[in-house]
Amino acid sequence: MRSALAVFFTLLFIPCLATAQIQLPPAASPIKKIPIAVAVLKAKGDLSVYGKNFTDVLKNDLTNAALFDVRQVNILFSSPFEDIDFEYLDAQKTRYLVSGNFNVSPREVSYDLIVYDVPGRQERMRKKYVVSPRHIRNVVHKFAGELMRELAGLDGFFDSEIVFVRRDGHGSDLFIMDYDGHNAKRLTNHGSSVLSPDCSPDGRQVVFTSDRSWDHDVYSLNFKATRLPAEGKRITRGIHLDNSPSWSPDGRRVAFSRNGDIYIASSSGEILKRLTQSPSIDISPAWSPDSRKIAFVSDRAGAPNIYVISSEGGRAIRITSEGYNTDPVWSPNPLVNRIAFVKVKKSEADIYAIGPDGRGQQRLTSSGKNEHPSWSPDGHYITFSSERLGQRQIYIMYLNGENKLPLSRGKNDSFSTWCVK
Repeated sequence: MRSALAVFFTLLFIPCLATAQIQLPPAASPIKKIPIAVAVLKAKGDLSVYGKNFTDVLKNDLTNAALFDVRQVNILFSSPFEDIDFEYLDAQKTRYLVSGNFNVSPREVSYDLIVYDVPGRQERMRKKYVVSPRHIRNVVHKFAGELMRELAGLDGFFDSEIVFVRRDGHGSDLFIMDYDGHNAKRLTNHGSSVLSPDCSPDGRQVVFTSDRSWDHDVYSLNFKATRLPAEGKRITRGIHLDNSPSWSPDGRRVAFSRNGDIYIASSSGEILKRLTQSPSIDISPAWSPDSRKIAFVSDRAGAPNIYVISSEGGRAIRITSEGYNTDPVWSPNPLVNRIAFVKVKKSEADIYAIGPDGRGQQRLTSSGKNEHPSWSPDGHYITFSSERLGQRQIYIMYLNGENKLPLSRGKNDSFSTWCVK
């Protein structure tokens, strides 16, 4: 067995640096955004706060999506069709207008939403929702997704969640939040070094690494069926250094690194296959969307680089060069078919993307230490951690690197992974 110290050093070093669809090419820049205005909804009663809150969340969702130019037009409140100043909106080059009203009863809020095609002077879309006041944000996210599907052809990510690592003076633990940073809550209470979470395809479980039991082991936590915070189930044992677990797309297998080689295990931790066996250090496996290939990091050629290998084993193909390359993640969308990763050069760490054949490498970030990329469930967006504002937080960007915006609200957040809700 190779030096445990070498593997442990690598494990510590990497995190510190480390409907119809419109397929916009990853290199396309800038995005041709859809001009849209969102009016504050009118209340049939006298509780207008529900209208403003709805509008604020919707604007934020559309802004985060990168595909919309959310216009600041001089329309404060929704109006009946005959009172809408379409000529003014046309002059502002606004393509769509979101309008509507709501009604409040003691236990629920009902929304009647209309999307107007401004040049056509007609309705494009109408939706109705009835919801309890505490679930209004969920309805906004649902409407934003339906709006994005109607106008842009993409399913969106607004009703997803993000699991991430938050570090404090006593160690680090897993937290989960809505995709936009709201409703954060603690998942674990390890008080140790928790790293590299990966959410299962069904959005119910997360695998992660922890040194709670002295050596590094892989844990699994079903956060949908467990009282939280919880320790989770330890699924690897023995005197090994197990790290960087990754779910297969079917949710039945987990790839991970053990003592510097890539293994594949069942979801319960039973070893199924040893994928690599060499004097090098191989870590950070990431599955392709069809489960047939795995990208991973290896120093077999000297400096760490990204390699791709069949999930059945065989010869690994190197796809990166120059610098220190780590943290690969494969877009779950086979039509996107890109691998995001981190390239470290001197004191800089940036997110790049590349094709699985090593072609089309593209730099996506250029300021601050940017690490730990993760793809959205639809495969068009990337979260990552960055220190660009003086504290480490989770950011979002489109797959071509545009529209970088902060999501989390902690002071030391990293290692994000998207979860379907």
